[in-house]
Amino acid sequence: MSEPQRPAPSGSKAPWYAEGLRFRCTQCGKCCTGEPGHVWVDDQEIRRLAKARGLSPRAFKARFVRRVGKRFSLREKENGDCVLLKDGLCTVYDAKPTRCTTFPFWGPVLESPVAWAETAERCEGIGQGDLYDLEAIERLRAGDPAPLVERHARPPEQPVRHREDPAAAPAEVVGGPDAPDVDWPAAFAALERVYADLDAEIPRTGMTCAASGRCCDFDVYGHRLYVTTLEAMWFFTCLEGRRNEDERACPAWGTDRLCHERRGRMLGCRTYFCGPYPGLTPEDVHPRYHARIQALHERFGIPYAYRDVRAWAEEMRPVDGANPG
Repeated sequence: MSEPQRPAPSGSKAPWYAEGLRFRCTQCGKCCTGEPGHVWVDDQEIRRLAKARGLSPRAFKARFVRRVGKRFSLREKENGDCVLLKDGLCTVYDAKPTRCTTFPFWGPVLESPVAWAETAERCEGIGQGDLYDLEAIERLRAGDPAPLVERHARPPEQPVRHREDPAAAPAEVVGGPDAPDVDWPAAFAALERVYADLDAEIPRTGMTCAASGRCCDFDVYGHRLYVTTLEAMWFFTCLEGRRNEDERACPAWGTDRLCHERRGRMLGCRTYFCGPYPGLTPEDVHPRYHARIQALHERFGIPYAYRDVRAWAEEMRPVDGANPG
């Protein structure tokens, strides 16, 4: 993977994450598995890791480190897992390298909301726990682990759930029907107010929709639509059955290639427009409204998740009597 990138120069356009991002490591070990890559370590980190494993630096390097050109990287197992991962857990968590400590605040992951959301598919800590403001994010992106270390030294700001925890799964995966204390009609009404504000702003941006329907054919168009728990609940409450038989496409996409759920359509649908753009771009608008929708999850006690709408479609079920319309 690429090295963390330095912050953008002062005076440049604010990044999409300017309103902050939530993250809390759950020690699930998922970021330590998968495709081969490099976890760069320097001499100081090697000494710290060696101490954590009860080895001399020389013995640790011989067993766990490989040379890549003029640099050193942790070894990997044949399946791509980090050599220091055992039974799904990091064996040196409290002494792990800076490269690991600053995840997921890496340049490639912070490149766009889509990259962040795709990483969230395998990292359950994204969207939970502690809120990092722009300054903290930029420090982490530049390779300074202090903001994350400081937060992890105290309890998380918000409760953190594990996807594989049976007690947490119904509220996170289904999105809320098993959370009886949620006032869904009020939450839906608040969400519609956010949408109304967005709809009022869009004409001022100069962006327009040609209603081609191409963006609803996800695989052909080459993108994915990520939505929050609250948005998914409202969308599927409004939608009366799948409008096409292709599970690769949006459930509301009709055979006439038009959207058949305009009222309940999600933030990604409302902020995406084909270019060229006369001024503002979708990336200028989306993050501000996404932050407002995140705040609604906190306000109404709705477990937050950010997932592909097709994944929601496989598991979502209506909320009986929750449709305020």
